[in-house]
Amino acid sequence: MDEVHVETILYLAGSRYRTEYDCHRYELLRRKWNMYEKYADAFHWLESQKENMITTLKNFVQTPSCGREPEDVISFSEMFLEFLEKEGFSCRYIPVGNENGGTISAIYGEEREGKPILFSGHYDTALYRQITDKENPWKREKGKLYGSGVLDMKGGIVIAIYCARALKQIGWDKRPLKMIWSGDEEVNHKGSNGGEIFHREALGCECAFHMETGFPEKELCIGRKGGVRCKIQVEGIDAHAGKDFEKGRNAIVEMAYKILEIKNLTNMDRGTTLNVGTIQGGTIFNSVPAHCEIIVDMRFTSNQELADTKEKLEAILKKTYVEGTTTHWEYIDSMPVFETTPEGLKLFRFLQKTAENAGLPVPESIYSGGSSDAAATAMAGVPTVCACGTIGEWNHTTKEYIWEDSLVERAKFFTAAILDIFQ
Repeated sequence: MDEVHVETILYLAGSRYRTEYDCHRYELLRRKWNMYEKYADAFHWLESQKENMITTLKNFVQTPSCGREPEDVISFSEMFLEFLEKEGFSCRYIPVGNENGGTISAIYGEEREGKPILFSGHYDTALYRQITDKENPWKREKGKLYGSGVLDMKGGIVIAIYCARALKQIGWDKRPLKMIWSGDEEVNHKGSNGGEIFHREALGCECAFHMETGFPEKELCIGRKGGVRCKIQVEGIDAHAGKDFEKGRNAIVEMAYKILEIKNLTNMDRGTTLNVGTIQGGTIFNSVPAHCEIIVDMRFTSNQELADTKEKLEAILKKTYVEGTTTHWEYIDSMPVFETTPEGLKLFRFLQKTAENAGLPVPESIYSGGSSDAAATAMAGVPTVCACGTIGEWNHTTKEYIWEDSLVERAKFFTAAILDIFQ
């Protein structure tokens, strides 16, 4: 509530000559002021915690947890578990069935009645430690914070922690607070059952704030494409490219035919894309290549579209263009669609109203082509919004940064939302 609104309330309250319009406006402003008072204690406390939030984030960022380096991600999980337990959470570390980082499930106030409010996301990061230590170490400069995972998504974890602290500070005890943090999201749960565990742990929650990377214009994500990677291998027959050319069976040529057919499966109107991202083949230029391998990244907006596209893809892969070659394929990892649901849209509109009431920026909605575990919470029947984390740019690069003020702003937002849910 700004000073103009306060002065207007006082003026209208003391006027002898209030019109009906004045009275109506006064009533609206009075309600807004009462609403603001509801948030005030939590907001004031969060504003006092900015430096502590930055220190917490610095400690998290400087403890590496690349999802492709299991020793580091497991070491981070041990530190993180201890941290959450000191916060009063009852925690479980759930192995995901391989060497990937496990899933952390934590709950505070388990004895409280009703469904838990869920904060979720992941604690593993994308880039190798050797790269980020050298090219993007922790740094604070001109209102920005830099470092590996500062945006994706350790900043979001810090926001969730300080929301919980703020609610505890003001004595809020309406519902349990739950957190689910994956340790292998950045590797798409490859070879693990991390996605299934995430889904199972989300069952029965009231709503989910998925603390993924925030967008530069502060939008909230109401849906995301799913993603599947397919490794395709063609085997041919190697031969001398001169004297034995006719004896050879060129695996690269066979793959080239397939690539052109795969390209034609992209349907922008439906949001379905297939990208041949890597290709390897051959040994030397004067030998007919006996092997070629590609990896195709597939993105889709519905699980039915995935099934249809897989069927079309496999029809291409079963067809032989160069006689004597054979083709093998496997789906090496996947992330399901975070489908836009009526329940999710209702939660989003509720959050817009909360932002308006609290005097915070009112977010617009966005649909993203990138995948996340918000799909798992939505598939568990939990109303979900994603991209609830810090605001910044360049995740998955050595330029990754956030705006430091977004830590407090987003913590205020989701603390206010929880207060509004049970007002």
